[in-house]
Amino acid sequence: MTDDLLANYLRARRSQLRPGDVGLPGAGGRRRVSGLRREEVALLAGISADYYLRLEQGRGGTPSPQVVRALARALRLDEAATTYLTSLTAPSAPAAGATGEQVPASVENLVWLLPWPAFVTGRNFDILTANPSAALLSPELTVGRNRLRSFFLVESERSLYRDWEATAQRFVAVVRDIVGRGASRPDFLALVGELTERSATFRDLWGRHEVVARDTELALLDHPVAGHLRLNLERLIVMGRPDQGLVIYHPTIGSQDADRLAGLLGIAVS
Repeated sequence: MTDDLLANYLRARRSQLRPGDVGLPGAGGRRRVSGLRREEVALLAGISADYYLRLEQGRGGTPSPQVVRALARALRLDEAATTYLTSLTAPSAPAAGATGEQVPASVENLVWLLPWPAFVTGRNFDILTANPSAALLSPELTVGRNRLRSFFLVESERSLYRDWEATAQRFVAVVRDIVGRGASRPDFLALVGELTERSATFRDLWGRHEVVARDTELALLDHPVAGHLRLNLERLIVMGRPDQGLVIYHPTIGSQDADRLAGLLGIAVS
């Protein structure tokens, strides 16, 4: 339920703040909560403590835009986190139909035309289509694989990333941003439940409720054949399919990474 997502998010963000972070004097003696108290958040947001309590319990209904903005300020949310908080209070979007996982023919054609590793993921991050270059970069980048399962549960995929821990933190925060209120879907909840049980790292990161915007990233890889690679990673929303993302790994023009990746893929670079 949307209220549950909102309540969980508010609790998680509150637990990550200390009085000094928001300009409040530190409480004397030992505090019984790990972060801010509910009354402190309510005070900072200018709302009643009772109303804030109901929001954290999923009984507060849909807060007004003014209250959402006040909560964002009180919790010191950045732009991406504020956008995410707002999305949790927006009207529900229509559920995707059975064809929602069908990749548009033109996009599939584009994936196969691209020389660099490219693939499309669906609403639960299953790979729906991928070009041969993606499989050469990693055998986990093939149709039917799930990016979250592969990243957190497959050792060869973990060893591919030179900075796996930092990449994992950002990946989970990006997933939070992408799925938004879709995190309450039964199919996605089942995936989260599986990963929570099987990966302590995922369990910890998912529980933080961190959100970051989908910007260009750098993938630092240690490929068993090509060696060290520093690649740009793009995530682009497929037009007309908001649950689908086109992912492309590409090197900087003229770099040694371009030469190494081209050698791996057997293509020529100018």
